[in-house]
Amino acid sequence: MATAFLFPGLNALLRKSDRHRFLHLPEVQACFRRAEAIIQERFGYRFDFKEFLELPAEDIYALKNISLAAVAICCIQTGVARRLRELEGDPDWVMGCSLGDLARAVFAGTYTFEDAIYNHIHFTRSIDGIDKIGRNIAVLTPRGAPFTEQDYAWFEENNVDVSCLTPRFLNIGGRYADLDEVERYAREKGWNVMRILDYPVHSRYILPYVQAVESDFASVHTEIPRVPIFSSLSAQPLLDPKQIKQEFLLSITKPIHWSHAVQKLAQDHHIDRFVNIGPCRSLTGLMREIPVAAVTVEASELLLSTMSGVEMAGV
Repeated sequence: MATAFLFPGLNALLRKSDRHRFLHLPEVQACFRRAEAIIQERFGYRFDFKEFLELPAEDIYALKNISLAAVAICCIQTGVARRLRELEGDPDWVMGCSLGDLARAVFAGTYTFEDAIYNHIHFTRSIDGIDKIGRNIAVLTPRGAPFTEQDYAWFEENNVDVSCLTPRFLNIGGRYADLDEVERYAREKGWNVMRILDYPVHSRYILPYVQAVESDFASVHTEIPRVPIFSSLSAQPLLDPKQIKQEFLLSITKPIHWSHAVQKLAQDHHIDRFVNIGPCRSLTGLMREIPVAAVTVEASELLLSTMSGVEMAGV
């Protein structure tokens, strides 16, 4: 059975139950301790992830905390993936959805954990004003009524960037006025709209913030991955360290093509099992809407049978 590990994005901490799902794993705790040490050594302040994960979701996802939320997710996902590697070896491929690219790269060996933690905090420190540009919304069509070519053409004409997560679920980033038009259009169509973030990730409007750190980013080091990486932006393999580094830099400015990438992995690389690393179950839900002949399982299900009595008590 050919397997791909899937690493979810920034919404992984929205629910408290998801935040706590893997905290009992020694590998996750080790990642938290190392990240806390890096924060103290490199940035000069003490931080406690256990306390952070008890905050309300609106505080965790506040702009001032967004880099720490990203690091928390990376720690959990890295620890979970390492435990799974001990259980069943390396997967055939790994793929991240947005922020999931961070832990995906660490697990694949193209990026050290230490560099991932330091660089992510370092390169997201100067984002003041990003919430003044625009935002992200999710748009969902009724069951059995996927988006059409005419819909995509309308989005393009209205200057928004569309990430296709499933045939009927989109993440749309853009400027405030343009997204107001999208919401009006969605009401006319009978679509559901959910507000996600108050800053327009995966859109062209983030590009000035990326360009501001581009020269500094040149010092980032990447290696050839030990586990093959598949890109959810280009729906192509990422095997060249320079290519991986360039995608790291630009990923926040480009739409995700999750549905297409999942289908390409299944069809071209014969993946018939996807493992959702978590901690949230969002990708498992999305996979039910993507037409592939493959099963999707939760990492928690695979780990449950291998837990010790002490670990089981923490579930």
